[in-house]
Amino acid sequence: MNEPLVSVVIPLFNKENYIEATLQSVVNQTYGEIELVIMDDSSTDKSYQLAEAFLQSHSQRFRNIKIRSRRNTGQAGARNDGIASAEGEYVAFLDADDVWHPEKLEKQVDLLERHSHLDIVFCNYMMLFPTASSTKAVRFVPLQQKIRNWLLTSGYGGAMESTAVIRKSSLVSYGSFDEELQMCGGLDLAFRMSVNDSSDCVDEYLCGYRITPTGWHNNKKDLMISYEALMKKKHLYGPFEPSMRRNLTLHLQLWNLRRGFSKVNVIELLQEVRESPRSAFVYFGQTLLRVIAAQVRGLLHPSRARILMRIARIS
Repeated sequence: MNEPLVSVVIPLFNKENYIEATLQSVVNQTYGEIELVIMDDSSTDKSYQLAEAFLQSHSQRFRNIKIRSRRNTGQAGARNDGIASAEGEYVAFLDADDVWHPEKLEKQVDLLERHSHLDIVFCNYMMLFPTASSTKAVRFVPLQQKIRNWLLTSGYGGAMESTAVIRKSSLVSYGSFDEELQMCGGLDLAFRMSVNDSSDCVDEYLCGYRITPTGWHNNKKDLMISYEALMKKKHLYGPFEPSMRRNLTLHLQLWNLRRGFSKVNVIELLQEVRESPRSAFVYFGQTLLRVIAAQVRGLLHPSRARILMRIARIS
């Protein structure tokens, strides 16, 4: 087969405990033509050295290998540098602590090759926790509805930074990642592409999204800054901005309660409920249903969960 080249872009920063499993999941791909592009964002641990040693022992697997260290400016900038260095027709993103199912690239590239109007293809993913006691499965179809829910914080995100495969020409056209949006760059790019109906999703759980105490998903300060930028700079919300601000406030307060139940958090949450009780209870209901649905899906796909956890070296 004459397979088009796929450039796998991995931004790397202080992931010494995970990077080898992540790279092994790329080595294991059933898809053949892969270029690996690793942009180390000035790691202060052994991440760079471990990645370099791993790649030396697997150099024959890839068409090209590019690994370099850069000045620390954040993962959005690292991804953009990776895009600029990529030589493939397609670009696939992978965070340095996540893992892929072996058939991920093969299935997504096949969809892109069969449908020339598509710019970007997502896949479903499983949330992998430090122990194998629980797994949540996030289904990202129907796609347009899921992106809208992601935009309004009433649904799980698309984990685009580890699930997406995109045409390189489209990335250049759309402008890649906005480096001011460290937490929402994937959402911003996904929304821009989805407006033109150029997005699709492989309806299979092909990515393992690792949940760790130090992961970016826990950085709620950057999350607020990024969403503010979406509202003020990007103007994505228009008349829906008040409800979006309310959703974001409720989202952060629920997150605070999960981290540590306190009288202050309870009072702040009750104040929000008092101001807009209907909106608050609708949001709470959506959140509860989202969590239950993800847990049920995880139970319904035990074999896929076991595969991804084994690749991630979670026991």
